Amino acid sequence: MPTDGADLEPRPRHVLLGDSIVPAREARISPFDRGFLFGDGVYEMVRVFDRVPLSIQAHQERLATSLSEIGISGFDARRYSSIVDRLLIAEDLRDACVYLQITRGCEIPRRHVPMTALTPTVFAYAVPSPSLADLEGPTVTTAILRPDDRWHRCDLKTIGLLPNVMAAALAVDAGSTEAILHRDGMISEGSHSNVLACIEGRLVTPKAGPFRGILPGTMLALATESARAAGIPLECRPLSASELLRADEVAITSSRRILHAISSIDGRSLPGGPIFARLFDRMAASIATAVAGEPTAAAR
Repeated sequence: MPTDGADLEPRPRHVLLGDSIVPAREARISPFDRGFLFGDGVYEMVRVFDRVPLSIQAHQERLATSLSEIGISGFDARRYSSIVDRLLIAEDLRDACVYLQITRGCEIPRRHVPMTALTPTVFAYAVPSPSLADLEGPTVTTAILRPDDRWHRCDLKTIGLLPNVMAAALAVDAGSTEAILHRDGMISEGSHSNVLACIEGRLVTPKAGPFRGILPGTMLALATESARAAGIPLECRPLSASELLRADEVAITSSRRILHAISSIDGRSLPGGPIFARLFDRMAASIATAVAGEPTAAAR
């Protein structure tokens, strides 16, 4: 059964809980935590190359927005950078994915609307990921097309991901690794990725409509910046599902994937072409520049 590698991640030996690094086997969170009871929380994941967290400022800014929009206080998003450093040391990692999850906290008895300002629950861990030297080209995979039945605030990176999980599971059942979602025939994003299409030599990425149904991906920002630097024509606009199926090339991007090329959608093969291989090379070069200490525009 195809996977995208997430289920192959080694288990972390240590995690951050609150402000402490503890053995993973000893970490405990209350069953009254609102993340468990209501999915009341947000998260981020940053990709680290050679101990450099890529686009960390953009991740912190997006985290701050998510926290503010759902009204969680008591955590400074700028802590993410130091949390990354602490976990890399604890796990002795140079190349990693570092996940951070923050819930509104615990309250007894259970209430839909919290009655007091709660202390947020902070949880983070790091797992190894491929190094910069391993970025040889875009992974080729397949996708399915499914209706987007998620809530309308997908611009926030919240932990209530059941619709995303269900869509991703349908993709795996169909022998693919991603579900590309559409709302009323217009592409939004993947179940856990952003979407890019090459149509008549132009790179197209969906633009969020009034429902704000697209997460502002940090890797998508790097992809669009790299496209401009490479002289690839770029359009950020509404993209229909019918256009996507007629595209020459389709790709998905995320912090963990970087860029994956889609060879078929719903079993229908795409013609293919050179654009995403070219884009991947430019993205890898930008990442190498950032790791060397010269941030790209997307990382500033």
